[in-house]
Amino acid sequence: MTMERGAPRLTALALAGVLSLVGGCSGDGGGGATSTMSPTDERATGPTGTGLERRAVVETTITGGSDPIGIASGEGSLWVVNADINARRGSVSRIDPGSGAILATIGVGAVPLEVAVGAGGVWISNSADDTVSRIDPSSNEVAADIDVCAAPEGLAVADRSIWVACEDDGVVARIDPGTDEMVDQFEVGLQPRFVTFAFDDIWVSSYFDGTITRIDPANGKVVADITTEQGPQIMAEAGGLLWVSCTDVDHVQAIDPATNEVVATVETPVAPDGLAFDGSTLWVATEIGPDLAGIDPSTQEVVATTTVSDHGLINANQVMVFEDGSLWLPILDDGVVLRVTPPAT
Repeated sequence: MTMERGAPRLTALALAGVLSLVGGCSGDGGGGATSTMSPTDERATGPTGTGLERRAVVETTITGGSDPIGIASGEGSLWVVNADINARRGSVSRIDPGSGAILATIGVGAVPLEVAVGAGGVWISNSADDTVSRIDPSSNEVAADIDVCAAPEGLAVADRSIWVACEDDGVVARIDPGTDEMVDQFEVGLQPRFVTFAFDDIWVSSYFDGTITRIDPANGKVVADITTEQGPQIMAEAGGLLWVSCTDVDHVQAIDPATNEVVATVETPVAPDGLAFDGSTLWVATEIGPDLAGIDPSTQEVVATTTVSDHGLINANQVMVFEDGSLWLPILDDGVVLRVTPPAT
């Protein structure tokens, strides 16, 4: 079963939760880490010299909380957001990237989505109760629940502040980590979902109207409104450019921060979403599968592709991070986090 692209986030996640229950694919909360280096996971290369692969090498499979969806690294750990769509509250799993062990599970708000680490805390957007939770990494406990704007999702840490995009209000909000209060809101496009800090500025992707808003964090002024293709979501800095996945049209686009113009468009597998840069290759994770595609930022060409798993479109973000030499992907359908070897390029 597939889902219509562009569905409101909470509606899409609710349907994803129903599908997971019907299919029996959600995690059981066991919290174990198991190796999955079976013969079927070995690399199967494409035509000689293409760098293409049919199946990813999964180094480790970690089973933790239900409906894992967000992930970030920091404080020596991986932090995985478990939306737990059919429960009253979600949770966050703290994972040791070296061993894959779950070090702590911390309860947060309703339908948490994304996580950012910095300014002395681990920050979680709780989309169903319009709050951001701050976890103290020294105690693995929630130190504050902060009221913010409606349907918070993407988070970023920059300029001594926490920035959160709120889809239903069409704003990006600023939180003062010293007082644990929302202190400013700035209007952006329709359905803003993600925010990142790059090139000394804040960048917000607005999914519905296909724009990226660039904001000076020092004064909150809009530097530029940049039109992209439909469905911009996750952004990443690589090779002197800002890259954004345009999920609805199966492209990743690159913006030149010097001109605030789109300077490259790269075709990818269907429904590109998560982005992670390993220092040489920009990796793209898709919502279908997920598949991975590697882009060389210097040539702006796809240099590797591989399949991680086989799932239909759920329209729940397929994010990932690069940490400890591997790509880490939460797989909502299966209730697991996968550690994947980046394909050869």
